[in-house]
Amino acid sequence: MPRLTITLSDEEHQALKLLTLMERKKLVAVVQEAIHNHLEAKGAFNLEVKPRTDT
Repeated sequence: MPRLTITLSDEEHQALKLLTLMERKKLVAVVQEAIHNHLEAKGAFNLEVKPRTDT
């Protein structure tokens, strides 16, 4: 599984930590869920890479 490094503001980090405590979930689970939900909402799972046709 690929790994990712991100930078958060102090406010985002604190909110994320509080959310993990409130939901009794690990940080990684909350972040993975957030990314999955965002990608799903944007339709990213249905995107395709198509070859260029400008020859």
